[in-house]
Amino acid sequence: MDAILEGGGIFRCYFRAGRPGRRGARDCCLAAGQISWPAAFIACFLGIWLGDVGLYSLARFGGRKWFERSSFQKHAARIAHSEKWFAKRGTLILIFSRCVPGARLPTYLAAGFLRLPLPRFLAVTGAAACVWTLVILWLAQTLGAQLAHWLAAYKQGGLILLGPVSYYFSHSNLSAARS
Repeated sequence: MDAILEGGGIFRCYFRAGRPGRRGARDCCLAAGQISWPAAFIACFLGIWLGDVGLYSLARFGGRKWFERSSFQKHAARIAHSEKWFAKRGTLILIFSRCVPGARLPTYLAAGFLRLPLPRFLAVTGAAACVWTLVILWLAQTLGAQLAHWLAAYKQGGLILLGPVSYYFSHSNLSAARS
């Protein structure tokens, strides 16, 4: 029970602090033994997962209502086609977006707007956030201060992957459209 209460307090701090500061503070506290594993996991997992659900909900309810009242409604057939496409490939796209910096925001907004079923979104993003949180916390505890330096290199690695992945998806869409 103490871990839940401690995690809840850290979770509130997670949302109040700026993004760069909250990861560094959490990782340093874990590496120094100032916070327990369960409390760190609860705080990080909830912060990540509820943020993901917030993006999905924003697009699902706010964005969709806006679209239905806008002049863009004339593109409803294209949106319906996109919904089918995303329903078919959405799980892999959601998993992949967890690993590429900057990909989650547009992907989760698209998932909400294109009406990916909420239970599927929750299951995929929950599992991905769980694995992500476990890896990050393990790295923080194991590597401590050296982790921040290595994560900075990862950011550029994700940007490098963005080009080939974008090419793959655009090429596969063009091939499917020609068929």
